[in-house]
Amino acid sequence: MVSFRTYRPTGDTYGQPLPAVLTIHGISSSGAMMDSFNIELARRNFTVVSVDIAGHGRSSERFGFDTFFEAVMDAYEAVRYVQLNDPNTDDTVYGVLGHSLGAGITLLFSNVSVTPESTIIIGGGMGDQFGGLVLPINQSTPRNLMIASGTFDELVTPALALETLQTATGMSTPSPGVIYGNFTEGTARKLVFSNTNHLFEMSDAVIISESIDWLGRALQGEAQTEQSMLDPTQHIYQFVSLLDVIASISFVLSIFPIILITNSHLPSHLTPQKMYEVPAALESRPSLRYSLIIGTATSILLLVLMLMGFIFEFSGLSLIPVSFGTALSLISIVTGVTVVRLSRRILGRELVGKLTIEFTSGRQHYLRNLYRSFILILPVLIWIFGFSIVTRNLLDNPLIITFAADSGAAIFRFIYMIPLTFLLLPLFYSDTIWLNATVGITTEWSSLQDIATRGIKAIVSRLLGYMLLVIFLYVPFLAGAQLGFVMFIALLMLPFAVLFGLATLISVWVGGITRSTLTPALLNAMIFAIVIVSIFQLV
Repeated sequence: MVSFRTYRPTGDTYGQPLPAVLTIHGISSSGAMMDSFNIELARRNFTVVSVDIAGHGRSSERFGFDTFFEAVMDAYEAVRYVQLNDPNTDDTVYGVLGHSLGAGITLLFSNVSVTPESTIIIGGGMGDQFGGLVLPINQSTPRNLMIASGTFDELVTPALALETLQTATGMSTPSPGVIYGNFTEGTARKLVFSNTNHLFEMSDAVIISESIDWLGRALQGEAQTEQSMLDPTQHIYQFVSLLDVIASISFVLSIFPIILITNSHLPSHLTPQKMYEVPAALESRPSLRYSLIIGTATSILLLVLMLMGFIFEFSGLSLIPVSFGTALSLISIVTGVTVVRLSRRILGRELVGKLTIEFTSGRQHYLRNLYRSFILILPVLIWIFGFSIVTRNLLDNPLIITFAADSGAAIFRFIYMIPLTFLLLPLFYSDTIWLNATVGITTEWSSLQDIATRGIKAIVSRLLGYMLLVIFLYVPFLAGAQLGFVMFIALLMLPFAVLFGLATLISVWVGGITRSTLTPALLNAMIFAIVIVSIFQLV
């Protein structure tokens, strides 16, 4: 089942049925991620239909690059359903707006029965080919086309955007920011640039304002747009986003007291064995050298194995039928082995043996500690799933780090979460070894300042090599080098940096409370698995 959300103005100031706008998100996103457009368009007398394409968000179908036309028809049927069943929505006039993958899908609407009166493509749908399909762009198709892209878009160069405008206008030297053609005949064309990248195009104020103005002129009329429409530059979506950020941070922080209370009330025979004989953390210079080597090596592995994982997924081979599930599983296993081997070489076998005492004391000891760690974090999991049901099903607000309880495939996503957790365990266990060597995450705290200092040092240790690789990729890109699909991975590394930073803080806090490395590793693996199966598409 393909799902969609509908957004309408709170009051009737238009005086006639509202034109509809269909918004289509990009890959590994959802309709809710288009809320900046959805909210602002609804405030200006549009009925907005925001679809979750197959495999994404609340939809239950699986996504495949060979099903573009099915995705087009799913989205088309969603907007037509609203138009034909809502008396306050115009039954024929609508526009489409898509970002990234969604931009390419919008261009395929030239094949549907009732074609859109206006199309906006943002950060995608440009170039000669789209999944093996030729996208129909010329001087008359699609009607009233606006092209938008970030100047620093990792996937769409400014030159490609200008080339697309040339094709759409039939002109050899068109300029950005200029309207060509006219809306009445459906030949209006415009290119909009903004100083942003691919990830932030969905919330860029310039692109949002230009999109509102364009759809107003195309669907409501230029006179209505200029005389009666709410100023396209007056936005409230930033405040909604800020509230979501505050709610997400509060939710994450709530995990820590739950762990503290549970650990203090569990009987000793149910708590993980504490690591009392932990070696002192490395001095500053050896710690920096060790972190730089481990961080750089594991980050390069992440880049290479992410590319390999995509190749496997495109070939139909997957360990976990969720996008990135296979890649992250490979990354976890190889990273775990690499960190242990490099650590033995740099720190010595004896020191690494003391840091991995929970793992090297025998299978029975390890399984007992794994079971006790699960008992300790069980209240956190209950809290996460309960909070997810409330926010997603009752409040219709899919916050980050909540489970996709509102998905039509929630049961399957939950099932996939279980093996993914265990496949991710080597990654986060190797992280705790690394952080214990550099920061001493399982030693007792002396003060709140000590906790804060450890947290900062741990984040620097964990992300130093990672961010150096990101910078290494972005410097030639910003200088004009074309790195192709590598920049797609570099783009993904930005939000993953936030998740790894969060996992690092959890390791410091939970490791300090439990004096165990296995407990924070298991908790991080579970949280990461929840995020992956909830955000990314089923394949």
